[in-house]
Amino acid sequence: MAATRPLRSGLSALALLLVSCLLGGCGTNVQWLLAEQGRLTPEADRLASAAEPLGTGLEKPVYDAEDAQLEACRFLTEATVERMQQQDPSFGQQFVSDLSEVVVLLVPVEPVERCADSIHAYRDSIAQLERELVKLGVVAGTATGPGGSS
Repeated sequence: MAATRPLRSGLSALALLLVSCLLGGCGTNVQWLLAEQGRLTPEADRLASAAEPLGTGLEKPVYDAEDAQLEACRFLTEATVERMQQQDPSFGQQFVSDLSEVVVLLVPVEPVERCADSIHAYRDSIAQLERELVKLGVVAGTATGPGGSS
């Protein structure tokens, strides 16, 4: 009987891993959100700086989208800063943190999804500003727009 216990727990772990892999696309990758947020801000700053001297207000939708995504993602940014400031988390704290990341990847969580939606809107507003500035000849077009798509 003792020999079947490790086999059962191994099979349970394998089943959990398989289910996790199958459902991995259902939630949102928080690390990607943070990376995308960091990647978009310099691009938005560059384009808004080019648009401001025109005095047309073309940059306003980018600023509005940036404000919206900062507000929607504030909880995520604060949690990241807090985690970075922790010295060495206990095993329990690390386990809860890791489990939370897995849950967010597997299951859509409303605040995380709202953050993701706001980042997508921010990226779209940056792309729109870039298209307008390219049409006006203020900036040169890029091979791929913000977000890596044409």
